[in-house]
Amino acid sequence: MSDSSTGPRATGDATSRRISQPVQGLRAVLTRLVYRVRRKVTYWSERRSGPPAPGEPAAIGWLRSDEPRCRWEGAEALARNSQRSSEAIAALAVAMADAEPFVRWQAAEALAAQQANRVFPVLRGALADSERLRRQSAAEALGLMGGEAAALTLSEHGADPDSGVRAEVARALGMCGDPTCVSVLIPMLADESSDVRRAGAGALGRGGNLSAAAPLAAALAQPGQQLLVRRALAAALARLPHPDVQPALLAALGDPDPQVRGYAAQALGQIDTEASHAALLAAKQDTGKLLEGTVADRAKAALAMLERRGRRAAPSGGTTEVH
Repeated sequence: MSDSSTGPRATGDATSRRISQPVQGLRAVLTRLVYRVRRKVTYWSERRSGPPAPGEPAAIGWLRSDEPRCRWEGAEALARNSQRSSEAIAALAVAMADAEPFVRWQAAEALAAQQANRVFPVLRGALADSERLRRQSAAEALGLMGGEAAALTLSEHGADPDSGVRAEVARALGMCGDPTCVSVLIPMLADESSDVRRAGAGALGRGGNLSAAAPLAAALAQPGQQLLVRRALAAALARLPHPDVQPALLAALGDPDPQVRGYAAQALGQIDTEASHAALLAAKQDTGKLLEGTVADRAKAALAMLERRGRRAAPSGGTTEVH
């Protein structure tokens, strides 16, 4: 969960901001991932031969401890039963604004694990709370719950005044995967916060609504987009290929970042035109490194996909040659 908020616009060095913001965003994601892995390993190593899980009263008491570790263990214990008492749900609602991020994350997961009809009113009210951390946690919990009601409630808060909450709402809508949320997510592509733009792009890609393709392409073509935003936009377009966005994808093959070029090649492999073929043939020489393989590998796979599509579309008894 991101705790970012909009900072001063006219102070500091512009170049430093352009570099630091993507790095900070990536650092936040990696920190969260590392912590989740570490805490699970620690938990199971200590609990394998340790005492049984605490009862509800004890877990609620842990949530009120001065020790962050006790608080997240209390929240985690409460997540193991979907029929907690009103007192437990109220204690978890308080923990959603905890000063420690990992306690907030665990409280959100615990609330999402409760029976929806009992916890939904609590989360809906928390989204309107004056404390931004509680609003963020409530958005995450609703995203974990999923469903039409959660998506509708989240959509009502897409213009929250805090950028961290807006980004969390976007991520939560992406988890819900509701394709009808495009009207809330598309404006986020022009948000002043790069974290919000990135989260909005990711959610639109997961939503699967092709009407988002053109806004995503326009945002990708916009000069000055930060690295992680460009990656999110290109990744979303790889999920929402559409012939109308081909110019933006062709331009993205010249992006300085190989990840962006790789996503563009993947998307072009689903747009069967002469321009796509020519661009992908040229991209077969791109040795830019990806997490797996190179851009050239992605271009070759895209060309193979175009060839398969052409063969399926060929008349009976004939073949379609791909140049």
